Amino acid sequence: MVTSTEQYETFPSEYTSVKDPYSTHPMSSAPTMVTSTEQYETFPSGYTSVKDPYSTRPMASDVSTSRTVPLTPPTFYTSVKDPFSTQPMSSDFTYSTTSAPTPTPPAKALQLTQKQLDAAIPARAGSGSCASVSTPDECATNDKALVAINKALTKYGITRHSEAVAVIALMAYESGSWQYNTNHFPGRAGQGTRAMLMFNFVESYAKSLHPEEATKALAGGITDASMNSVRGLVLNDNDSFGSGFWYLVTHAVAYHNSAGKLRDGNLDDFKDYVVSGVGASWDSTRQTIWEAVNSAVTA
Repeated sequence: MVTSTEQYETFPSEYTSVKDPYSTHPMSSAPTMVTSTEQYETFPSGYTSVKDPYSTRPMASDVSTSRTVPLTPPTFYTSVKDPFSTQPMSSDFTYSTTSAPTPTPPAKALQLTQKQLDAAIPARAGSGSCASVSTPDECATNDKALVAINKALTKYGITRHSEAVAVIALMAYESGSWQYNTNHFPGRAGQGTRAMLMFNFVESYAKSLHPEEATKALAGGITDASMNSVRGLVLNDNDSFGSGFWYLVTHAVAYHNSAGKLRDGNLDDFKDYVVSGVGASWDSTRQTIWEAVNSAVTA
């Protein structure tokens, strides 16, 4: 350490004086002279002292004095607002404006028209089509069914015509073309919705949509009354017509968005879904309904 009496210049904060051997800032054009006594450390050129709090260069005590170590620029940049930094300003660099590739948006869910559904399920076309059935309180016309089915197509992300055809054909068969909402033959407790789900699936479905109410209904145990109470939670139009699509995406996942399953216009694929995916029996009436739905929806 050496002690010296030096003259320094006072000047605006963004300028430095030639009397400051460590600064790289420009000199002030109008300095004011003052006298100060300071202590300095002597060290090789290119290094800084611990006494200089603004320098980003290495301390003399950290390196050998027998060689010159080049300074490595930092990976960040400084702003003109920092008067003490020797790093390059951010405005000296050009930044790329190339944006990342835009991801392909997911396919939109299918939506049916009234004309399509009336052609698919002609027995329920028209506002008076439920008037002569034996269960008018459970029957739904196509105008009501259409709203609920389109909501379900969106909710469960159904984008393939073949899946929509399969589920609608299945529900139309099980519900007698929207005539039934609960099981009447033989009248099994807890079984229902337009997909005519067995109670174990009704329970799972109801708990996924109405967990508190379903849990409360079963608090006293499994009885015909409690099963029917749980079933009642999902008999509204949106839940009931949504049941077939829920089953597809949660319990028959191998058939959902699978290139080798439920292919467009493939009756054998639909038969495989009914028998292996749902576990139901096959008959010619299922084929007749599927053909009508397939023709209408894919037209």
